[in-house]
Parts: sequence; structure tokens; C-alpha cells
Amino acid sequence: MEHLHQLSSSHLKRLRQLERKFNQNLKTEVTITDLAEILFCSERNVSKLMVSLESQGILKWLPGRGRGNHSKLTLVKNFEDALFDKIEGMVQGGKMNEAFILAQQFDCVWQFQNHLPQWLDEAKQRLKQQNTLMYVVPYSLPEWRPHLALSTRSILMIESVFDTLVRFDSEQQEIKPYLAHQVDVDGLQIRVRIRNNIQLHNGEMLTPEMVKTNFDMRCKTIHPYQILFRHLVNIEVEKQWIVFYLDQHDPVFLHLLADIHSAIFDLNSDTPVGSGAYQVERLEPHRWSLIRNTHYFAFGGHIERAEFWSSNELPISAIHVEESCWTYLDPTDSKDIIEHSGCTVLQFPHHKNVLSNEELSWIVHYSRAYVNGAEVREANSIMHCHQEKGFHLFNRGMKRPSRPVVFEVKDTHRAEIQPLLSALRRNGLDLLIKDKAGFDSPGSTDVFYDCYAFGDDIAFQYYEWLLCGDVFTRCLSNDAKKSLLSFVDALMRESISSSEFLQKLHRAEDWLIQNYYYCPLWRDHIAYRRADNVYGTDTSSMGVMTLSNMWLE
Repeated sequence: MEHLHQLSSSHLKRLRQLERKFNQNLKTEVTITDLAEILFCSERNVSKLMVSLESQGILKWLPGRGRGNHSKLTLVKNFEDALFDKIEGMVQGGKMNEAFILAQQFDCVWQFQNHLPQWLDEAKQRLKQQNTLMYVVPYSLPEWRPHLALSTRSILMIESVFDTLVRFDSEQQEIKPYLAHQVDVDGLQIRVRIRNNIQLHNGEMLTPEMVKTNFDMRCKTIHPYQILFRHLVNIEVEKQWIVFYLDQHDPVFLHLLADIHSAIFDLNSDTPVGSGAYQVERLEPHRWSLIRNTHYFAFGGHIERAEFWSSNELPISAIHVEESCWTYLDPTDSKDIIEHSGCTVLQFPHHKNVLSNEELSWIVHYSRAYVNGAEVREANSIMHCHQEKGFHLFNRGMKRPSRPVVFEVKDTHRAEIQPLLSALRRNGLDLLIKDKAGFDSPGSTDVFYDCYAFGDDIAFQYYEWLLCGDVFTRCLSNDAKKSLLSFVDALMRESISSSEFLQKLHRAEDWLIQNYYYCPLWRDHIAYRRADNVYGTDTSSMGVMTLSNMWLE
């Protein structure tokens, strides 16, 4: 093994050439001329190459003596084993980037990604010396543009690289300035004074004009959160101040400014450039790394570098953090299990051939009956804080759908929903299961299963889900969207504070449930296995860690 760690890429290339012609552990007679053709080199260099490869422990070489005598060659190591022994040694030595480059050179990146979790445990000490956090994930590079990110997978990167004008303090339940030095609210005007010492990762200073450009883009371009900016009618710059003008009372507008999707970034850059505590060092589909921002204006991170590696399989022994879902476990079973402020749901997309209310009522009835009999925590509302309000349906009539019902289920959710689907089939429902990526047309889905998780700012997250989630975008007709939007705006005008708005929003969710646009099912949980040398891994209620809070022992 020690010899194999000294192999060069040239040695590995030669071994692969030989393996194509000779069987392992079989002594073979060969001429110098034949070897020169196989290795694409001169006959003069053959003997030197054989001696060099033998010294690395990958073959045995007995040169022929005299003209006409054949040499004898035995391969004692195959190419794949030699390559991965070499890469494993590099990983354990903390040379992650060099190991990845070698894997790229020999077109075995996916094998590298699948082996990586098994190699990482032995690399702990070297990575500790380098103050490098290793994070293995079962997905490729997530969306990093704040206004386009839809998955919780994006949050850790966005929160690390970008900053928002204000932040929500979960302990005190209030909005506090961040990139903004001062915030004044006067009726429908919100004035924000930008700090004058904020430097972006590219060396540029943050200006009020740059902030204005960010929010002009969010108001004028189509993106998943555009509807949340509908009350923002104008933005002006007054020296270091930015003035936001609203057309009606909006008790969660400051919360919108604090949301990660409103983070400030360089619109002219094709890579993530912000002002956050960490900046991007490398950005590739299957590996990306962040390094500490030494010019950060506030208290920055403890860890010098965080490397993220994509693996096609869930980590077996992740170096620092392993994440998994525990839908059917009681949170008291483990201190590492976190209960989300959300739940799993059934959603009923709108299309021309939509099921009738009686048919949807049948699906809801038997789905809820399954939840009542299963070892899961039933959800009456998508928000945990409204759990006590109960679950009621006015429509008592129901009938089993007479045609096959198309369920849309993501691959990642297939296992957890299977018991529910089996229960529906036992009750006589004819089901067709399709992955989201494999649909024939937008109107082919009757039921869409998904899971929602929410952050600490519950009032804003609830509001955001109502208007930006799949229930609004896929399940409501245009007229229903207008009705819900008008209702939400009316609730805004009636609400003095965001907490009052939160309580009133349940009326909007109840309307969605009563009209069979969606149905909450059960509470969801998530679990983390943390390595014993990493600290500061507390998560938000969304189950996301904050890189700036983490440190290695």
C-alpha cells in the first residue's frame, strides 16, 4: 500500500495500457518490441519503465538475457485497485482537490464520489490541522442565486456567502439591522441606511445604488418570490439611505427584507459574489468550497475552509455531518432529531380533468384515516403553531375515483409515502405513480406529494408558503389565485403586527383545505449524526446548520 501511494499518474497510465493486454497474476512471456508497441514508447525506454513499475509494487519483471530470449511479466495489481489505493491515500492525507483531479484524469469521477464517504473518517486529524470542515452531501451544487433558490439545500451556502439588509432575531422575535445600520418605518415609507464599510468578495464596496438595483430586479423580473414584492411601488436613494415606498400596509415587509431570498449579491457576476462571512473558493457541480472572508465587517466564521463533496449515495461515515430523515420516529427518541415547523402534504393540481370535490374528499378521508392508524404525528395545519385548531371538512359527500389517479412523487419521497399508497390501494383506489421529471404534460397530475419545512420566522414563512408554494402556483385556478391574494391583502391591512397577521393567516389555509386544494398529513423530522470533533451544529427549525457558528475541536 505504501508503494502504491507513491504512484504517479504516468505509472497509472502505463498500468492501464498493460492491463488491456495481460491478465493479472499470470506470468507471460513478452518481447521488448511488443511492450514498446503496447506502451507507445521506444524499445530503449521499455526496460526503464518496467523497473520503475516493479519498484512501485504493481508488477514483477524478469528481463530476457541474450538475443531471442523473451522477458517474463506478471501484473500483481490491477489498474482500478491501484488507482483507488492512490486516491484513498491522497484523501486520507487531506489532499482532496488533488485526489479529485486524478479521478477526473482517468474518467472515474462517479466512482470517486461513491467511495469518498468510506475514506473520510481516517482523514479527520489532517483536516483538523488544516481547520477544514468536510461536508458530504447526496446532491450536486444547489442553486446559489438567492431569488431563484427553492430548496433548503441552498440555504447553508446562501447564508454563508450573502447578507441581508436586516435579520430576524429568533430569540427576541424582532427584526434587527445588519447590512443596514439604521431602519426607520414611517407609514408606507421604510427608510434603510446602508453601512459604509461593507466590502464585497471582489473588493468592491457595497453602495445604496447596488442595493436598489437588487430590489428593482426582484420587482421587475419573473422569479419564484416576485409576488411578495407586489406592494413595493418605488425605491429611491438618498445618499446612504434607501427609501422603500409601499402602496398598502404590509406587516411582514421588513421580514421579507430579512429573508435569505432577499440577500444582496453582485448581479453582474456569474459566480456567487456577496459580502458574507464566507466567499466561494471553488464552484463545480460535484465539489464546491468556501473560505473565510477575512474582510468581513461583523463577527465571522471560525472555520477556515469548508469543502462540500457530492456523493451519489448517502454517506456511510461522513467526516463531520450525516443527515437523514426520520419521518416515523418520535422526537424524544434521539437528541439529534429535530421537528420541523412544517409537514408532509397532499396537493391537488388544477387542470381540465381535475377530480371532483367528492372524489378528492374520498382521497383526503382515506389518507387521513391512514395517518390516524400509523405511527406518525398527525398534522392539522402545515404550521405547528396552528396544530390545535383542528382539521374539519364541510363537504360530507365522497366517492371513490372511477379512473386511475396520477400521483406525482419525487424519487426522494418514494419510500416514505409507499405505506400510504398501499393503504389507498387496499381501499380500492387505482393509482399511477410518476416522478416529477417524467410527466407527459402539466395536466397529467391529480395528486402531488411533498414535504415543507420552515425557518424561525414563522409569520413570514407561513405567508411565503401561501403565495409562493406549489399550492398557490399549481393547485389554484387564476380566479382562485386572485381571490386568495385579495383575502391575504385584506388580512394585512387588518393586522397591526406580524404576529397578529400569523394568527389570521390560518383562515386562508383553512380555505385551501375546505376547497380541496391541499391536505396536511403528518409532521416530519430530521436527524443529524455529528462527528465528535465538530461543534456549533445547532440547527434552525428548518433543520439547517449555520456555517459561521461551527468550529472544529
